Amino acid sequence: PSAYISDWTRNTLEQGAIHRRLAELGVDIVLNRTVTSIASGSVVTACVYTGARQELAADAVVLVTSRNQDDAVWRELKARESEWAGNGIRSIKVLGDAEAPGPIAWATYAGHRFARELDEADIGDALPFRREVTALAAN
Repeated sequence: PSAYISDWTRNTLEQGAIHRRLAELGVDIVLNRTVTSIASGSVVTACVYTGARQELAADAVVLVTSRNQDDAVWRELKARESEWAGNGIRSIKVLGDAEAPGPIAWATYAGHRFARELDEADIGDALPFRREVTALAAN
């Protein structure tokens, strides 16, 4: 339940454009409600503030729920490590939601960083840039 279609996109300045586009497409935007039950042909929601219930017709329901780590592909590849050299593979890396579930921005950054550092020495958690730290005068 949220007052926005996608809370995270407020941080990326995309919220307005996403909301506007969905509205233009005729999407019925339902905010500040939680799903209380799902039945054949309908979904019952409740207002997060008042608890007032509303039944909505629905042919299908897509649940966006908790983020779960899924590193099955990485584990399968790791189990075949003896085959790597013969196929020109030196190493594999688990990243994104396979490493730790998180917002899409984190997975995107992990993929971007991996591509930038491909075939480079592993820098671990060291920052690949310098930060300027300034002290404020106490006046």
